[in-house]
Amino acid sequence: MTDIFTTVMDEKSDAQHTTNSSEKRVLIIDDLGEMRLMLKSLMMSKGYTNIDVESSGQNAIKLILAKHYDIVLSDYNLGGSIDGQQILETTCKTYALDHSTIFIMITADTDYQSVVSVLEYQPDSYLVKPFTPAAFFRRLDRVEKQKKVFNEVNISRKKQNFVAMEKQATDIMTKFPHYASLCLKIIGESLFSRHQYEEAKEHYELAIQKNENLAWAYFGIAECELKLRNPELAIVNLEKTIELSRHFLSAYDVLADAQEKLKNPKAAQEAIMAALGVSPRSIDRTQRLGQISLKIKEWNVAEQAYAKIIRLTKGTYQEKVDYYYDHLKCLAGMMEHGEQSSKIAEKFKRSLIRLRNLGKENPVVISNSFRVEVQQYLSRELIGEAIKSWKHWRHLIDIGQASPITEAQEATLKKRLGVV
Repeated sequence: MTDIFTTVMDEKSDAQHTTNSSEKRVLIIDDLGEMRLMLKSLMMSKGYTNIDVESSGQNAIKLILAKHYDIVLSDYNLGGSIDGQQILETTCKTYALDHSTIFIMITADTDYQSVVSVLEYQPDSYLVKPFTPAAFFRRLDRVEKQKKVFNEVNISRKKQNFVAMEKQATDIMTKFPHYASLCLKIIGESLFSRHQYEEAKEHYELAIQKNENLAWAYFGIAECELKLRNPELAIVNLEKTIELSRHFLSAYDVLADAQEKLKNPKAAQEAIMAALGVSPRSIDRTQRLGQISLKIKEWNVAEQAYAKIIRLTKGTYQEKVDYYYDHLKCLAGMMEHGEQSSKIAEKFKRSLIRLRNLGKENPVVISNSFRVEVQQYLSRELIGEAIKSWKHWRHLIDIGQASPITEAQEATLKKRLGVV
C-alpha cells in the first residue's frame, strides 16, 4: 500500500515546523518518571516547548477539561482508577468539534493491536513499548501529516459549516482513496448535524453495502432512526453495532436511550450494565445505572452503583455531594423494604458523615441529609432517634445552617414523629 503521507506538504521546512511546534501544547501522561522524561526529551528535540507532564489519570483528565492540548501522549496502563482509554474518551468528547488534537497511545500491552481497530474511540496512532526514538518520530510525523490533510475539514467542523465539510471530505476521498472510510464517516456526521436524517440514513446504508462490517455506519443509522422516532429500528442497528464491536461504548448508551423511550427501564438497565462490563470504570455510566435502578426500585443494584462511584471519586475533583445523597437514598430504600443489618446501617452513617462534611457550607445539602436520615429512622421504627435527628435539624434551620422547610412539610413530619 502506498504511503500517502509522504505526498502531503513535504515542502514545509524544518524551521517552519519548529516555529509551529513551539506554539502548541503537549500533554504527556505516564506513571513512570523515566518514560515521562524520555517523551518530554523527544518532544523538545522536535521543537515543542509548551509541555505538561502528569503521572495520574485523574489529574490528566482535569488538565484536559481545563485547557486545550494539541498533542496528548498517554500510557495505556496508568496503575490507577483511570486508564489511557478513558483519557482518550474524555479527550474525544471534550474536543468534540476539534479533531486537530493528536492522541498517541503508548502501551506495553501487545494485545492492544488486536483491540484498537474495533474501538469506538481510536487513538490517532499507538506505540508498543519498548520503541526507538526513530520509531516514535516516524509515527508522530505520519499523524501530523494526516492531520494536515484533514485540516480544512476540521476548520469547517469548528465553524459548524457542515456543507463545506461534506465537499472537503469528498475531495479528500477522491485524492486519497485510503481515507475513504473516514471521509464517509465525516459526510454522515455532517448530514446528521444538518438534521438531514433520511439522507444520512441512506448514506450510512450505502456505506454498509460496500462494507457490511462498519460498526459506525450501523450506529449512524440507529441515531437517525431515533431522530425519526423509530426506536425499535434503532435497537436493531445498535445491537448490530455491538455485535461488530463490543467496545463501541456509545452504542450501549444510545441503546439505553431507545429502551427508555419504549418505557423499558429494565432493558435500559441491562444495556448500561453491559457497557460497564466492557468499561467498568466509567463514572457517568455507573451513575446512570444507579439512576435507572433507583427508578425501578432495585435498591441493591443502585446501592452498589453509587458505592462504586464513591470509591472512584473520593478525594478527587469528581467527588460530588449528589453521589452521597443518592447513595443514602438507596440505603434508606433497602432498609425501608426489609433489609435491616448493622452493615447497611454503618454504610448509611459513613455516607451521611461524608455528605455533611462536603456540604457543610450549603444549607440545602444539610437539610437534605437530615431529611433522608429522619426517613430511614422512621422506616426502622426508631422513633426516638428520628425525633433526636429532627430536633438537631430544627436547630440548624433556626440558625440558618440548614435550609427551611414549609409549614405543611413540618406539620406532616411532626405528625409522623408523634410530636406537637
